[in-house]
Parts: sequence; structure tokens; C-alpha cells
Amino acid sequence: MKDFSILLVDDEERFARNLAKILEQRGYAVATAFNGSQALALLGSGIRIGVVLLDVRMPGMDGIETLRRIKQIDGDIQVIMLTGFATLEDGIEAVRTGAFDYLQKPYDIEDLIVKIRSARDLGRIKRHPLLWPRTLAGEIILSGFIPLLPDDPLPKAVAIFERYRNGEGAQMLFVVDDRHQVQGLLTKRDILDHLAQTQPAAEVTWEWVRDHRDDLPGLPLKHLMRHPVETVAFETPLNQTAELMLSHRYDSIPVISDGAVLGIIRLRDVLHYLPDEKDDLDGRD
Repeated sequence: MKDFSILLVDDEERFARNLAKILEQRGYAVATAFNGSQALALLGSGIRIGVVLLDVRMPGMDGIETLRRIKQIDGDIQVIMLTGFATLEDGIEAVRTGAFDYLQKPYDIEDLIVKIRSARDLGRIKRHPLLWPRTLAGEIILSGFIPLLPDDPLPKAVAIFERYRNGEGAQMLFVVDDRHQVQGLLTKRDILDHLAQTQPAAEVTWEWVRDHRDDLPGLPLKHLMRHPVETVAFETPLNQTAELMLSHRYDSIPVISDGAVLGIIRLRDVLHYLPDEKDDLDGRD
């Protein structure tokens, strides 16, 4: 029985083959399918899959139905949904159907790699059950938010990203001032783009950054961060939060109160706790 790290399912064959090649260069064994039926046939043949990357919009059997059937075959397989046409409804349905995460195209390969690793690791344990409903942004704040200051050096941001490697946090870091007011945001791509300009002889990937962490320049983050930054208040309803995050392509967002950051929340957690319209209608009977 052959093992594959990843099953990539996308009806755009050129995109699928190119992404498979990139992932194989990163050390993953990749199987490809170009529609939902092919994906299910592969899984039904007995091959072992670590993580499925699944396009949402496909002709015939769409990604949501394919996800539903994958979970019927093996509920422990972790599925990351990929979409070039993100909608709130698709996101809620995907996460409620069992998707590990929901990623918009075009995405950064470094972010995708982190999500794959997190999904693979999570596949070895069961997700914590939903203990009580959440309806507001402030109710799902992550406890591990680590603030960065504008004058903090680049290596400190890299170190925090590394702490988040196993899915403990999001793939955006937020820079605040000494009063915890948001000043900017920083992504892995911002760091890689800067280093690519200063290290023209190197192929700058996140693995390269990790290997050269002690040699990175001590550039203050205020020269790398992006601004302005979108935020949500503690009392913001989750549906409004999700719409804002999808429209700005945020995988995480700061939650504020009286102008100060209380912590961050992740899109996948927002979608997980957000009730869909069917739930609302059922509750009105």
C-alpha cells in the first residue's frame, strides 16, 4: 500500500501539476486528482493520505460534497479547502462539514506549508468538542498572543513565527505600541521579500530563514510592517468578523477594546463557531 503525504484535488490541471511539483520539492509525496470522483476513487483504493488539499469550486461534484464523502471514508483525514472565490457561506459549510482550514487563492506557499504541517499533526489527535456556543469575536481569542513593538528586531519576529509552527497561532504577526494599540502587521512573505532583496545569491525560503536565523539583520520591524491594519471590537458578531477577514484576506485579526489589543482570533475558528443560515432557520420554528 503506497503512502502519500498529500492528495491534491483541483480541476485546473495546470495549477494542480505546478503546485504538486512545488510541494514535491519541499519533500512531500503528492498524489493528484482532477475532480471529486477521482479523489474518492484514490481514497477507496486503499492508499494512505496525510492531508487533502481540495478545491471548493469544481464542475460535477463540488468540493463541499467531495469533502463530505471523504469524511465518510475516513473521518480522521484532514482537509484544507482552497478557493479562488471565497464566500462566507462556503467557508462556514466547509468548516462545519469537517474541513481543517479554508485558504483563499492566490496564497503564499509558506502559509500553505504551515497549514499542511498543522493539519498533519492535528490528524493524530481528535479535535476538542464544542463546549458552548460563541457568537462574539472576543469569545474566541487565542491565549498565546505575543505582542511585537515597532523597534523590535527582525529575528524576534522570526522566533515567534517558529513558535507558531505547530498551529498554536496564526500566520500573521501584529505590531503594537507600548499602549497595545495596533501599528502594523507582518507576514512571512514580507520577511522573505525583504531578505530576497538583501540576499540575491540565496534562494530565500522559510527553511533558509530558519537555518540562518543567527545571521539575520537586526532591522526594526517598523521598516517591514504593513499598515493600516483592520481590527474588530470584542463585541463584533462573528458573521461580521468573518466577512471582514475574507474581504481583506486575513487569516487572523486583532480583537480590541478601548483601542488596545486584547488578543487575536483565527479565521478557521470564526468559521467553526459561526452558525449557518440553516441553524438560524431551525431555531425560529
